[in-house]
Formats: sequence, C-alpha cells, structure tokens
Amino acid sequence: MQGLLALSLGALAALGQELEIPANDGWVTDKAGFLQPAEERALEALMESYRVGSGQEVALLTVPDLSGRSIEEFALGVARAWKIGDRETSSGALLVVARAERSLRIEVGRGLEGTLTDSIAGRIIRDVITPEFREGRFYSGMRLGIEAVHAALGGDYGPLDRRSDAPPSGLPLVPLVVLVLIFVALVRRNAGLRRGGSSALPWILASQIGSMQRGGRSSGGSSGGGFSGFGGGGGFSGGGASGRW
Repeated sequence: MQGLLALSLGALAALGQELEIPANDGWVTDKAGFLQPAEERALEALMESYRVGSGQEVALLTVPDLSGRSIEEFALGVARAWKIGDRETSSGALLVVARAERSLRIEVGRGLEGTLTDSIAGRIIRDVITPEFREGRFYSGMRLGIEAVHAALGGDYGPLDRRSDAPPSGLPLVPLVVLVLIFVALVRRNAGLRRGGSSALPWILASQIGSMQRGGRSSGGSSGGGFSGFGGGGGFSGGGASGRW
C-alpha cells in the first residue's frame, strides 16, 4: 500500500513538473536575465528575419534553473508545448540555456532532423556557443549559436517592416531640395531658351529625389521584427544535442 502511494505521489509530482512550462514572449524568452533589452531586440529581429526568409522557426529560451529536471526532458516539453515549427512539417528548433546548471540544449523538430543532425547540433554547442559562454560573453554565444543553426538549416534572411512611426531620415531634406530644383530648372530653362536648347539636369535631380524617397521608406526594412506566434507544429521526438559550459 505504501509503495502504491509513493508511486502515485511520484506520478503526480512528475505531472506537476511537466505542467511547469514557461510562457513565451517572442522568439527570445529570457527568463534568466542574460540579455540587455537591446540585445534581445537584436536577436528577435534576426530570428524573425530568418523565419520570413526561410519559413523555419528557431526560438531561444533561457531559464534560471531546471527545477530538478534534465535539460533534455525540459527542452522537449517546451518545444512541444509552444508548438514550434510548421504544423505540417515540424520545421522548428529550440535553443535552451539553463543558468544554474550551466547547461544548454538544441532541440530539433522532426522536419529538420535530417539537416540539423545531432552531430551538427553538438558541434554548434561545443565549438560555437560554449567557448563564448565560458568567457562570460552570453549574448555573443547565443547570437553566434543561432546564426550557426540558421547556416546549418540553410535558407535566406527576409526583409522586415519598419516598426517605428518616425519619418524616414531623407524626407526632411526634400522641401529644400525641391526649392533648389525649381531654381535650377528656371535658370536652365531661361538659358536654354536663349541658346535654343534645354538641360536634362532638372529631370536627373527629380529622379534622384524619387530614389531617395523610396530608399528612405525601405532602408529600415531590417530594423524591426514582429512575432505573431509559433506555427502550430510541436512535432519533436528528442532529436538534438546537449552540453555544459
């Protein structure tokens, strides 16, 4: 009877642990406080750009500790609960970093296991992330690690929409340039009438202004990134690699 009770209590404790999945707040969920706000935003933009360009989702989670669980169990539970990756292909991956245990893991969705193999994931941890972490360069290690995962998976980065409401930097100069253009056009027109010819300079300048305005609207394309939730996949079966620093 006592053995059965102990077994039941153990099962309940395990169930409670399984339910302790941290809520995500974007591509980067820094529960352990490794990152400065600007660093987190930079990683968010990088990861959203990769999703836009490749269709593959790679997320990052840091936690203060694992509450007695193995990082393999924890990372697998989070990846499934967050439903990372496309619903049909499960093309997603998750990097988990646990501060207290000084451990980390790359969890790989089933759709990416043939590309981001256990061996490659292990090399990224050992050769890219761990050396930076040992020197206290956590942001650098995470960024280089994420970039290495992106490189292993392949695919391009995509443009992101500007998230700021501020006007493009080139626009305040346009009224002044337009005034100069009108002045030059009038001078050239008068000179052309006297010589019986005309100048193409005003139209060249007008073309340059148009290009400058278009460039101003698009130059901030990679300055921000949005997060609208994961793709609803969650098809993870334990592929990936773990390590310590």
